[in-house]
Amino acid sequence: MVFVLAAVTSACATGGDKAEGPLAAGSDLPAPTTIPTSSSTSLQASTPTTITTTIPTTTEVVAPVSTQPPQSAADEDLAPEVDPIGDAFQESFDREHPFLPLHRFCTPLEPPETAPADMESGITEQMLTIVQIRTLLDELTLIGMTIPAGETSQALEAFADLVNRECGGIHGRRLDLRIVDAPSLGGGGVDLDTLQTAACLEATEQMPAVIVLDLGGLGSAATRCVAVEHDVAVISTSYRSKPLMDEADGRLLTIPPTAEQVMRASVAAAHDSGLLEGATIAVLVGDTAGQPELVDAALVTPLRWLGYQPVLHLLGCEGSATCRIGSDTAVSRMIAAGTDVVFTALNLTTLPRVIGQMVSQSMPHPLIIQSGFNGQGQDLAAQNVASYSGPDAGSYYDGSIIVAAEPTGASRLPGYLVPTFDSMCNQEYARAVGRPATASFDPASPSFQAVVSACSVMRIVARAVYDAGPDPRRRDVLHALEHLGPVDVPGMLPATSGHGKQALTDVIYDLEYRYPCQPVTADPAVEEAGCIIPLGGYRPLG
Repeated sequence: MVFVLAAVTSACATGGDKAEGPLAAGSDLPAPTTIPTSSSTSLQASTPTTITTTIPTTTEVVAPVSTQPPQSAADEDLAPEVDPIGDAFQESFDREHPFLPLHRFCTPLEPPETAPADMESGITEQMLTIVQIRTLLDELTLIGMTIPAGETSQALEAFADLVNRECGGIHGRRLDLRIVDAPSLGGGGVDLDTLQTAACLEATEQMPAVIVLDLGGLGSAATRCVAVEHDVAVISTSYRSKPLMDEADGRLLTIPPTAEQVMRASVAAAHDSGLLEGATIAVLVGDTAGQPELVDAALVTPLRWLGYQPVLHLLGCEGSATCRIGSDTAVSRMIAAGTDVVFTALNLTTLPRVIGQMVSQSMPHPLIIQSGFNGQGQDLAAQNVASYSGPDAGSYYDGSIIVAAEPTGASRLPGYLVPTFDSMCNQEYARAVGRPATASFDPASPSFQAVVSACSVMRIVARAVYDAGPDPRRRDVLHALEHLGPVDVPGMLPATSGHGKQALTDVIYDLEYRYPCQPVTADPAVEEAGCIIPLGGYRPLG
């Protein structure tokens, strides 16, 4: 369930980073990228609305790595076999660091020579306080969404316990993990941003957190409350806008790239593949605070620079999780205009409704193109199209293209090998909670991915606290977060933290929604809901 509830509540900072000129004139847009056209992947457009995809018999989606369980803490780290980009990246790690081995989550530390000191709020002689703001995804079942059970909070607690119990804490201090719940739905006349901001106040003023963890999609208003208004570091698994990250001034670290990067990559990929030639293009976005400005800067403007004439349709959200106002009108107008390509930046609860309305109004099937923003690069978002709006909506959404920074569905492809880091995280989690390593979750399951996400985030926390030194102040922890260098993220993708670079992942994938799920999954529920798969290996983010 990683990167997900940005799908519901992400409200990016007001205004996107504006570019000054067309693509050919040296703007700040990334260089155009091309969807892979090798023998293993083929994206073609005989018309602007047709995509032909050949699934490879082998895949370069992730590094082919060993999936054998580590024998003991004394074993050598498992060395992954990777592509040239991944190989160079893996060689940049210092695997002797106590929070960077690949055979265990962490290695035991020597006790400090002197007793830790009581430093400041959240950093005492005994502990350093970390707070997860947990978005209550289960609330979405009240409006008809299908939400599988997750393991995120349990996994965070298990990895924190490994640090404290097996590895001796960090410089003599325990990680004090606390959890604050935040709603995923507005209600009672109070908008969602206000309700989630209350969770920010509890985490920063009452706990008080040194680092806040967001693994469920905290809205941008609440994220700003933490990182900007309270000067507390945030580690998030959601796509955030560059202006918000600039406002945070190093206090906001995200696993994926910025929202602008991935949106512009979706435009460049579609353009370079000829999918937009002669097309009538629409762009759909909700009026959640900051998102219209973001979409204008990162989708509409690049399309116009490339010579297209996109029409922006704005849906009203009224401060809630679902943008209902004007969606039926937007569909009617797209039909009247003969729209055959639709870029959407809608959230988890809005997209299924809009697809359902396209079906009910008999809109001729367009090519639907998305980015990973608002969680749309994850199975949870895609599967709710069919589970919420029905099989006809699933068939209609079939073939939709998503450009995102996560290899969703890679485990369903022939020849897939679980990355060493992902395997280690699940084995360590199983051990921490008293299950045999053989009881690790299926790699295609939401629980497996949730564990890897929690493992990655908690390892970032532990590295930063360790690197900050024996008696750190908050500013020392923040400085360490800003200068981590190479970072272990799900899928072992190239990802780095450095001064001025807090959006970690440096590569992207081209994904496709399949309905029913193909290649056939072992889970009938997934097959009936559809799924996402990669269309080849990752490529560098321009």
